[in-house]
Amino acid sequence: MGGPKLPEQERCDAILAAAYQIALSEGLDAVTARRVATAAGISPGLVFFHFQSKDGLLQALLDVLLDGTLDALTDPSLAALAPWDRLERMIRGELARLAEYHAGVELLFAFYFARRDDFFRVRIEASFGRYLEAFLPVCRDVAGPAGAVAGAGRVSGDDLAATVVAVIQGASIQAIRSPAAVNPDALLATIRALRPRPAETP
Repeated sequence: MGGPKLPEQERCDAILAAAYQIALSEGLDAVTARRVATAAGISPGLVFFHFQSKDGLLQALLDVLLDGTLDALTDPSLAALAPWDRLERMIRGELARLAEYHAGVELLFAFYFARRDDFFRVRIEASFGRYLEAFLPVCRDVAGPAGAVAGAGRVSGDDLAATVVAVIQGASIQAIRSPAAVNPDALLATIRALRPRPAETP
């Protein structure tokens, strides 16, 4: 199949864009070299040239999905905000992204449960670990020094980060089922209730 000769990176991007659309509309099993090549307007041989196999193509597609995960959380403009405002902005941004890109979230779940082995899960689990790490510094800033949060009913920065990530991951399932039902204000109100208060001076 002919077509204009593209630079290699553009061709790879076109292949991955075609694979993404097929995966979204028909599922991961439908992502074959022949289907992707037809959608991208190239020969199947070029798909194999760039990605070697179907697994290689799917791994690259998964990496595209995961690469954008931390973009909003590492925005340099967040550093100028007070800790709680920064955390709230991060949470609100992630919840908005879930509703907007719910199809991509659903595809990520499909990757996670696609195989019995760890072929895709290892990559996804590593990304989840980096996601938690992105929340830890701001949650620790919100909680204050470790000694200041000791005591009954106090929430540590690490526990706050784990809770925030768990809430967002739970909201991701809701976003798949009903994107319009994701309510950032209600979820933020719940997390706000966990906000550690400064230790009282005796």
